[in-house]
Amino acid sequence: MKARGKRSIWRDESAAVAPTIALALVGLIGVGGLAFDYARLATMDTELQNAADQAALAAATQLNGATGSRAAATSAAQSLISNVTRFSNDGLGSAATVSTVTFYADEAKTTVSLGDSDANFVEVAMTTRRANYALTPIVGALGGSLDARAFAGIGGAVCGVVPFFICNPTEPSDNVDVNYSVSVPSGIGVQMLEGGDQKGPGNFGFLAYLGVGANTLEKALSTDVLYDECTSATSALTEPGQKTSVFDGLNRRFDLDVSCKQAPCSTSTNERKDLVREAGSCNWKENPTTLASLSTNSPGRYRPATNAPLAASVTPEIMGHPRDICHSVGKTSVCSGGQIGDGVWDRAAYFRSNHPGLDWAADVDLGPSVTRYKTYLWEAEDAAGRLESKPSSTSGWAAYGTPQAGVCNPPGISPISGAVDRRRMTAAVVNCRAYGRINGRPTLPVAGFIDVFLVEPSIKREKCDGNGECKTAYTDNTDIYVEVIGAAGTGEGGANAQITRRNVPRLIE
Repeated sequence: MKARGKRSIWRDESAAVAPTIALALVGLIGVGGLAFDYARLATMDTELQNAADQAALAAATQLNGATGSRAAATSAAQSLISNVTRFSNDGLGSAATVSTVTFYADEAKTTVSLGDSDANFVEVAMTTRRANYALTPIVGALGGSLDARAFAGIGGAVCGVVPFFICNPTEPSDNVDVNYSVSVPSGIGVQMLEGGDQKGPGNFGFLAYLGVGANTLEKALSTDVLYDECTSATSALTEPGQKTSVFDGLNRRFDLDVSCKQAPCSTSTNERKDLVREAGSCNWKENPTTLASLSTNSPGRYRPATNAPLAASVTPEIMGHPRDICHSVGKTSVCSGGQIGDGVWDRAAYFRSNHPGLDWAADVDLGPSVTRYKTYLWEAEDAAGRLESKPSSTSGWAAYGTPQAGVCNPPGISPISGAVDRRRMTAAVVNCRAYGRINGRPTLPVAGFIDVFLVEPSIKREKCDGNGECKTAYTDNTDIYVEVIGAAGTGEGGANAQITRRNVPRLIE
């Protein structure tokens, strides 16, 4: 046999696969180990973070400012909920344990609490755990250590709120403090929706409620039921769009014969309004009788020409609870606050029209500064004597704006019965400037909540000139006008609070 030379040995490539695989095996195992072991480490991280979140929330439930609340919170973090880490293999067992619990007075974590009374937030850190790698050590990595922490506090939630919001009229223009409180005096009239315009400060709009869309809003606005839907006490999700159909929900409260999307949809027993009801029907509308100008001293509606009370010689034949005078002059208000009024409404004309002969300014239950809401309650206290029928002088029409309890939707709900007041609602007051221009469906910071009185139905009304020509729009069917009662849930004005406030733990980070 001929011996192979040195050169031929080096050129011989037979059986070369085995050593190639042997050389690559270390790298292949290392890559596979990375996938296996780091997936284990990622899962352990999730386990520890879940444990930290649950421990922090458990601790936050105990932060009520009472003596011993920090000790109770620490105990809750450590033992209220059992958490495990099945992907650690450091010999310390499967339990995920709490390492430290730290309490803070503020959400920014700049001030550690000095006692139970100022312990408003809690941060929980978990004990560091280690995952010893199974395959990765072949490339030099032996294991990985992880810890986790979570920060939580108590957040307020307000339930039973009707889905309205108002831009905070007292929000500072420099936008330094987005949590600036709200202060709107009782008795002030407010144009909540001026033809659906809700873009700028002082305007109003809708909140997302029970989901989104016009149907859910209409249900919430028409039904007697105060849904247990809750909104954050510090933020509110807005609902864009004009939602024209939802105004039927509000008008149902005034006994207008509109659809009921979510029964029961009762009227208020005091639903006095500036409309005329057709005899034998529930057709409430503006009637030709009311179109005559007040300047002719003929039967007419309340349509002041200037920002002043009507002369004592002029008594509207039809008059519901009116707007502030500066909002009553026409579509373009002359109120210095724009959509925020001044609380001056034509009390004298109202009482001349609906309670002739009454010395209302001297009445102990009314007085010269009586609000529309207190007038409404006073009328409801004696429905037989104070809400009497007022017959029409026009054939075919039954009555001028008189509360016919349950005419269309019997039996109606009395505002003094202790039940839900159908013309009292709660609105969120949000800091619009802090967000900027309101477009889409933003979440806005809430400054507070106020209770408001629904003054009038949302319908298109006309304004007439001195010749009886009525072509100018006085209000639109998308207008909502309210009077501020006071801070929400206080029972201001004699009515029971209709909302509930709950404190719920919330995870911050």
